[in-house]
Amino acid sequence: MRFLGLDIGTTRMKCGVYDERGILQYADSVDYGERQRGKESYIDIDAILSSALALLKKAYESSPFDSVAVSSLGESFVLLDKEDKVLFYPMLYTDPRGKDEAEAQMKNAERIFQIAGVYPQSMYSAYKLAWIKNNSPEIYAQASKALLVNEYISYKLTGIRAIDYSQAARTGAFSIREKVFSDELCDLFGIDKKLFSPAVASGTLIGEVKGEISLDWGAEKPVFVVAGGHDQVCATLGSGVTENGACSDGMGTVECLTAVYETPSNEADMGACGYPNVPFLDGLYCTYLLNYSCGSLTRWWLSSCFSEKEIKTGVAFEKMEKDFTENPTGILVLPYFAGAATPYQDVEAKGALLNLSLTDTPSRIYQGVLEGLCFEMKLNLEVAGKFGVRAKKLVATGGGSASEKWLQMKADILGIPVYPLVEKEAGICGAAMLGAATLLKKEMKEVAKIFVKTDKPKTPRKEMQKLYLQEYRKYKKLYKTIKKFY
Repeated sequence: MRFLGLDIGTTRMKCGVYDERGILQYADSVDYGERQRGKESYIDIDAILSSALALLKKAYESSPFDSVAVSSLGESFVLLDKEDKVLFYPMLYTDPRGKDEAEAQMKNAERIFQIAGVYPQSMYSAYKLAWIKNNSPEIYAQASKALLVNEYISYKLTGIRAIDYSQAARTGAFSIREKVFSDELCDLFGIDKKLFSPAVASGTLIGEVKGEISLDWGAEKPVFVVAGGHDQVCATLGSGVTENGACSDGMGTVECLTAVYETPSNEADMGACGYPNVPFLDGLYCTYLLNYSCGSLTRWWLSSCFSEKEIKTGVAFEKMEKDFTENPTGILVLPYFAGAATPYQDVEAKGALLNLSLTDTPSRIYQGVLEGLCFEMKLNLEVAGKFGVRAKKLVATGGGSASEKWLQMKADILGIPVYPLVEKEAGICGAAMLGAATLLKKEMKEVAKIFVKTDKPKTPRKEMQKLYLQEYRKYKKLYKTIKKFY
């Protein structure tokens, strides 16, 4: 048997077909654009649907698969009428619409967080849906379905509505404990609960691909569609993270550390810090620790010293890391070059480089940048720890995970083993694993052992932990100290 994972982003989608041994047999990707109108930002759902169907057909013709599971970005939904005509294109999470509706609910923030696991914020579907009702009532009156992106593709493939728990949690109207859309919250927001689909666990068998589509692929046997998940959840599964205390760290342009734990907190302060409670797998939950400047920050510094060719070929990284010192640099870098994400939630925050001298080389400053990025994740884990989140090990993915020195630094600073992921496409792998677990009737932990391979971990060195701890104590004071200057 073979299992396809489809991972849909804002402007690009990727797919991969894996066999029962967890070996990638086929991979492909396609790009598409956004829809922009002034300050309004939309996902081109028509382009996504046509691209997905074309990509799946091509994949099936090259490597026939038995299941499809779709991973995608969250929050953004397409609004359909009774005939499935698009009434409203999916608004991006960065689109400001829904801000007034979210701010109006801040007086209820504690209760909302206790139910939905998220704080009122315009990015979530419920507030944008309320915006449509308030500003385009004639469109809202025609609405029959509000489908998130991966849910929409699964619906188009099967004709059956189902949303997985992790994506339902990104609407802001879902009860993360009862695993149903909340009557209380929908009444509070003034939106119709019937617009949302029945919620199911990731990996639930939704149905078969419709006959006319599978016929077009040339399929001679049923192809099953399995509920996928939010892209961060699927990437976490594709990292082999399935148990309490494990974390997946996506070290890309933005850094997102996904931590898995057992019991969601009721403390509203958790939501105020930007940490959601998200249903994960097998009764577990996860949360997202974010830094907006990771790969974007390292690239910014490298581009001031090297050509584009040297950066793309990896020469720039090698030259910079060759001159790293063993001990901490003493340079303090606050990595808020694109604003502060969790736990400060301050879009106006600015980055800073402190403690520089004439003897500091570009390499030494670059090492300081990496230290600052690691300190920021340590800060997040420390704050999230107040709400029951514990990190016992970390699996690193994304471009930054290719740097052994960076990973060793991260292990020393965080004080936990850091495992580099061998297979870099964690999102499509995680989605494919959901199909494999369902069709092969195996536990996800068992599937993860087959599909996911990690290299030898970097383990914390006690002497370095002590040195970095001294620097970290200084780092924690930076944000509040320099905030008055911007």
